[in-house]
Amino acid sequence: MDESPCFCLLCAPTEWGGPVSEVRDRHIAKNVADYGWHVMGVAGGDSPGDWGYSIGLWHTLRSPEIGVFGLPSQTAMRVVNAAGAAVRDGDPLSLDQRRGDVLNGHDVVIRPVDPSWYHDFFGAGIDFYQSPPLPIAQLFWPDKAGRFPWDDGVNEHCRASQPLLWVPKDKTEGPWAEIT
Repeated sequence: MDESPCFCLLCAPTEWGGPVSEVRDRHIAKNVADYGWHVMGVAGGDSPGDWGYSIGLWHTLRSPEIGVFGLPSQTAMRVVNAAGAAVRDGDPLSLDQRRGDVLNGHDVVIRPVDPSWYHDFFGAGIDFYQSPPLPIAQLFWPDKAGRFPWDDGVNEHCRASQPLLWVPKDKTEGPWAEIT
């Protein structure tokens, strides 16, 4: 297990932020303490789609936090929980890994997230940990033919709804790169 220090709100409590973030951060910290992690769902609004991500997998299990994009936020949150349960049950997530135990028997691929994206998509996680960078990975789901966003012939919805966050933001174009 990685022995790197954790500077999260549970390990290094601080008092900062306004009333909204204090309530949110307290809720997240309670879930991490009680269950091992919290799952944040984000309804896309003006962005190209919804996403969900974990907060606390690094604190509890020294696993990268996981983000899932392009699925309805409630579905993305269930997938993140399934990934967290797999890690908790002794099957750690490895970067660039392909595995079939997280999404109802469909293969998924785990890729690292470049830190240039952290503030755009993982703000509550950054606030919880207080000291980035921390490891965050993106879990990619395939189209119905089993192809991933980077594969030739992939369904356009699969490609467009999942940003390729391993690519630094300043080297990316498209609607996901326009989020600030």
